[in-house]
Amino acid sequence: MTRALTTLVLVGALSASAQVSVETGPTKVTPSGESSSGNAPVGDGQSWSVVGPRTVPVGSNVVEGTVGFPGISAAYLRGVAPGINIGARVGFTYGLEGMVSTIAPGFKAQALLKWRLLDEGKLSLGVTFEPGPFVTADRFSEARVGFSLPVGLRLGIAASSALNVAVLLELPMWIEFGRFGGFNFPILTGAGVEYFITSQFVGFFRARVGPTLRSFRPAELSLDLSIGVGYRF
Repeated sequence: MTRALTTLVLVGALSASAQVSVETGPTKVTPSGESSSGNAPVGDGQSWSVVGPRTVPVGSNVVEGTVGFPGISAAYLRGVAPGINIGARVGFTYGLEGMVSTIAPGFKAQALLKWRLLDEGKLSLGVTFEPGPFVTADRFSEARVGFSLPVGLRLGIAASSALNVAVLLELPMWIEFGRFGGFNFPILTGAGVEYFITSQFVGFFRARVGPTLRSFRPAELSLDLSIGVGYRF
């Protein structure tokens, strides 16, 4: 009887130990590339990005601020579905949609959509759509009003746990109304790099350049350069 009781006690202890090991095991990474604790996948960089396609999980938020050419801006994004962030951006500009030949003060507001299509190890791929109106004062103090329809493709590369690189292809199309009216088709290529100071705070640099094809007008050189910071909460 004593031997049987001892055996039962040993079996119960082993079962309890196994259960504790399972419950306190390593954090699992979901197929979307986000860990169950909200941290980055081990060895694959951070689970979110400002310059790249990685998104924040459902219920998480990101704010970012940038300064450069053609202006300064502030943006907010929120995770609304796995791989999908939506938000808004407002900014003060001094270059008409990035064209280096037209320097004028203005204001721009945009809705933001960021959609992560693929996240495999160190590589990720996604698209962006950022429509919104703008108004710019020309050299004669006349208002020039238009609507932008930017579409972008982003390829993200996790160089390390703290460093991300992004390859960018963007088509920031826009329509201008009035006597300067017409459809404009920029083709911008470039890259971005970001460094995570902490898992929640990141600094970044982004550069894109290319021609803008204009209806009834010669093509123009367009440029988009910015440095900034992002914070996740």
